[in-house]
Amino acid sequence: MPGFFLFLLLSWSFLGPVPVLAESLPSVRIVFAGDFLPAASAEPAIEAHGYGHLFAGVKHILDSADALVLNLETPLSALGQALEGKEYTFRAPPAAAIGMAEAGVRAVWLANNHILDFGVEALLETIGHLEKAGIAHAGAGCDVSAAACPAVLSFPGAKVSLLSFSNTFPDSYWAQADRPGTFFGAPGPVGRAVELLSRAGEGPVVVSFHWGAELMAEPKEYQPDLARLAIDRGASLVVGHHPHIPQPIDIYKGVPILYSLGNFAFGSYSKKVREGLLAVAEFGEGGRCVRLEVYPILVNNHEVNFSPRPISGPEGQYIFEALTAAIDRAQADVEWDGEKGLIIPRRE
Repeated sequence: MPGFFLFLLLSWSFLGPVPVLAESLPSVRIVFAGDFLPAASAEPAIEAHGYGHLFAGVKHILDSADALVLNLETPLSALGQALEGKEYTFRAPPAAAIGMAEAGVRAVWLANNHILDFGVEALLETIGHLEKAGIAHAGAGCDVSAAACPAVLSFPGAKVSLLSFSNTFPDSYWAQADRPGTFFGAPGPVGRAVELLSRAGEGPVVVSFHWGAELMAEPKEYQPDLARLAIDRGASLVVGHHPHIPQPIDIYKGVPILYSLGNFAFGSYSKKVREGLLAVAEFGEGGRCVRLEVYPILVNNHEVNFSPRPISGPEGQYIFEALTAAIDRAQADVEWDGEKGLIIPRRE
């Protein structure tokens, strides 16, 4: 399968506009979370309370959806050696895979700047533990062909497909034909991969990018272009992470772009990171994202002890309205209901 996917990916030529999925899709709700690190400073809380503690503060949100997808910012392995010269290297125990699965994690993005912190052996062990726990993955593998393979989530009467790209250094983490690693998000591979998967009919395509700069409040210049390219080729939602803080939300051709969800449960006591976002995307007719619920969450671990919790009321409203101020109201209805933000994209 990986080799066949790469062959098609490299040989595909653009044949015109990507058709909108015609079949009726039963409503599917997926929670998307940002950077997740069940290790480092979080280890004492996990030892005391278990992995469920990391998800407990938002359990009512997770229970309202069919699946949870997040960015796994660490290998799950006891193998390998830390990359020499890298300032921060992360590693979590293999038991985290079971803890994630029990919390409702159905898939993870692996294309990021930490998944190879302990080398190829740790990456491959991570994939094995995820698969054993029943967690799908996208964005990294034993070569570029495997890294390019999507994760496909199946639900009663419906599927949702996930692609994961990394636009972060070190570039030695980027997979090649003969080298394990992550799927680098260059425009050519992004466009071809999204178009191929859109035409394959495996449900709506959600595209993830690990991009931008840490603690940067706005997207870099290349990010809107890359997000719009993915949408032009058929993506139903674009989800970003890496800055560790939320970035503005946009709508392009009726498709939401979440430039950065910020942190979720992340094993750090950084005082520079206080808020993150949970996004609940509902996919409906034609594979469109017909509704997006945005929950500001408190992620400062001095306050929440690695168990994020929602920020509601006026404070949550302030965060949400600041992040959605630039949305063209001709593209979507945007409102705050007291607990969460609602974005209803309009049909093109």
